[in-house]
Amino acid sequence: MHNDSQIMLLDDLIKPWLSDYDPSIRVSGLTLDSRQICRGYLFIALQGAQHDGRLFIEKSLKMGACAVLSETKNRSEHGQVTIKSGVPVFAVYKPAAILSALAYRFFFRKIKLHKVIAVTGTNGKTTIASLLADSFMLLGKQSAQMGTIGNGLFGQLKSSLNTTLDAISVFSELHCYQQQRAEYTIMEVSSHGLDQGRVSAVPFFSAIFTNLTRDHLDYHGSMENYHLAKKSLFEKYPLKQRIINADDPIGAQWLTDFPDAISYGFNAKALTDKQSYLRVTDVDYHAQGVTFAFHSSWGKGVVSAPFYGDFNVSNLAAVLTQLLVENVSIEHVQTIFPKLSTVPGRMEQYYFAEKNITFVVDYAHTPDALEKVLLALQKHKSSGRLICVFGCGGDRDTGKRPQMANIAESYAQKVVLVDDNPRTENAQSIIEDILQGFARPDRVEVIHDRRQAVNFLLNSAQSDDIVLLAGKGHEDYQIFGTQRVHYSDRECLASLQKSADLVDYSAHK
Repeated sequence: MHNDSQIMLLDDLIKPWLSDYDPSIRVSGLTLDSRQICRGYLFIALQGAQHDGRLFIEKSLKMGACAVLSETKNRSEHGQVTIKSGVPVFAVYKPAAILSALAYRFFFRKIKLHKVIAVTGTNGKTTIASLLADSFMLLGKQSAQMGTIGNGLFGQLKSSLNTTLDAISVFSELHCYQQQRAEYTIMEVSSHGLDQGRVSAVPFFSAIFTNLTRDHLDYHGSMENYHLAKKSLFEKYPLKQRIINADDPIGAQWLTDFPDAISYGFNAKALTDKQSYLRVTDVDYHAQGVTFAFHSSWGKGVVSAPFYGDFNVSNLAAVLTQLLVENVSIEHVQTIFPKLSTVPGRMEQYYFAEKNITFVVDYAHTPDALEKVLLALQKHKSSGRLICVFGCGGDRDTGKRPQMANIAESYAQKVVLVDDNPRTENAQSIIEDILQGFARPDRVEVIHDRRQAVNFLLNSAQSDDIVLLAGKGHEDYQIFGTQRVHYSDRECLASLQKSADLVDYSAHK
């Protein structure tokens, strides 16, 4: 990753972790990807799960790398230097521990980083990050976001494979936003990103905690490890603000652990003299979205926004709290909230007027998220049925499959099982795992192909039905074996609307 604003001496960059062998070497960029190397770059060769970067050291030298940091698994080799083609190759033990600090030093040695707000938790990160970035833009403050649906200035996102980028890309992106005069970046911070040190040197200004439910146990091994990874954001970073959801059991626990924390939610209150709060008091669910009243350390008021469900009230309360902390007036918030945009693939509606059927696309792919979405849609539906369409990913936590079946059966009047990302598992085996969780599996429809399922429901659903398409959200692919195949629930519904010559739901709001 290249930094146009400066070239840095290698000696200044790698101290105190390594000793330079030649004080005259100048670094013009950093990268973990040998394909991105330009003359003067420092190449960091990691032993990754998929690729061993050390195999590309020779290539990097031919492309003009000025030095190489090569990962070693042997602590005693740390700091050893070998010279290849006149270029120093440093052996580094546990390079992940220093990469974030190295990148921060390279990109922000001469300039002060703008305000970076972290959002973490199992569910709600993407919505809060997007709504917060949107809010700042509506207030005339340039803002960027980084996370699941992409990275970039608000409204100009480029897609990303991971919720949290690698340590070098994080600072390269932040530097890019800085050059575009961003005043805020709102970053979704995953438990993986925290555990692997990908953001360890980011001087987060504020952090928002949403909730903690079962997810990523294939990586963390236990809920306790997952919990501790999330909590590290609030314990180990120089935060000015810790904004915590008082309605979540873990959040309530953390509010007692951090005497200066700010609580938000239906149960929010100040536990100490140092704590501030924003308590949601009354909620009205209606066809246009939600309206809720609140009491807070900054005053009281009523806000409306075009979103559905309790969890979006919670997401909006988090956004509202952060804005009030940043000295945005309640009057300004009341003006901008009705103008906030729907987050792609998050409770996104597609209305088919001829049949009076609403399809809702949502990313819900955990038991908790599916339950929250179904409960939300129940509150907004009138006389029709609630139909749930979902599947589960292959090569991932198998324990959640029967749990999601039980939830779908409890809250929906009809269930259709489809493929999610089978990956290297047999798609039918995944379906059979899910079916174990139903009390009445004979009532469940199985249509592996998502597009076929949509067409089937468009033809068979009844007037006033709401059909939830869960699991894919904003994603525009499915993974079969190791192949990514282009498919999008959103594109599928949009094209069906177009072919039926119908307007989308937003026109009916």
